[in-house]
Amino acid sequence: MRQRFAAQIMIEKLLREQGSTPSLTPWARFLGRSPLGLNCEGWFLGAQGEIVVGEKLATLSPEWAVFHALPIGGHGWDIDHVLVGPGGVVTINTKQHRRQRVLVAERSVLVDTRPVPYLRHAKFEAERVTTLLEDRRPLSTPVIPLVVFVGARSIDVRSSPAPVTVLDASELVAWLTALPIVLGPAERLGIIELFDNPDMWIDVPLGSGEGLMENFTRLDSEVRAACLQRRVLLPLELALAAVATFIVLNAATTMVAGMLAAQ
Repeated sequence: MRQRFAAQIMIEKLLREQGSTPSLTPWARFLGRSPLGLNCEGWFLGAQGEIVVGEKLATLSPEWAVFHALPIGGHGWDIDHVLVGPGGVVTINTKQHRRQRVLVAERSVLVDTRPVPYLRHAKFEAERVTTLLEDRRPLSTPVIPLVVFVGARSIDVRSSPAPVTVLDASELVAWLTALPIVLGPAERLGIIELFDNPDMWIDVPLGSGEGLMENFTRLDSEVRAACLQRRVLLPLELALAAVATFIVLNAATTMVAGMLAAQ
């Protein structure tokens, strides 16, 4: 299970949905239309966010074991990241909300004034991991649930929504490193061995995920190219076309005026 990569399940869902999306027409590409299907943007943004957090987790010390995209059943539900380290067992629910404001209260999270169920989801994921461990290796300390935001304009924590902690991705590694030591090497190794066993999890996909990241990277490049076309190249092309039209019309007007004057 440690071979699974960040956003693996999210990317599987995205590419499956994207596979039924028709190709863009040349005119749509000229206008910079996104190649993403109608229902694909949420999966795409979610995958981006999980990849960003995965990259940050890769910088943790070797004392931390990091697992990604662990399936826990319930219509394809997975835990974005699960960590085992000196600071304990940690579950991470990743959310990407670029340039949006996040307000955290004791029992709620608002994204640009819109309530979202992230606290409930994070708590459920930690409880699920606790339940899966109960009959195999009961923990000496509770599982720590996190909600980690990627790209938020601001995160205003008015009061702590215990037991869930809400963080910006930029704070994550320092926060984890600062946790007090609650698990020794032997206990960590036992938990890691359990988590690494596919039988521990529910509905583990049979595929290895080979080729998924390459296909996602290709799609990501297409989305970025469309954004560049829409925001930069298209206005430039239209401006150049307008200038060229003006020059041609001006030259034609001058030529006609010259011909009339010669008569």
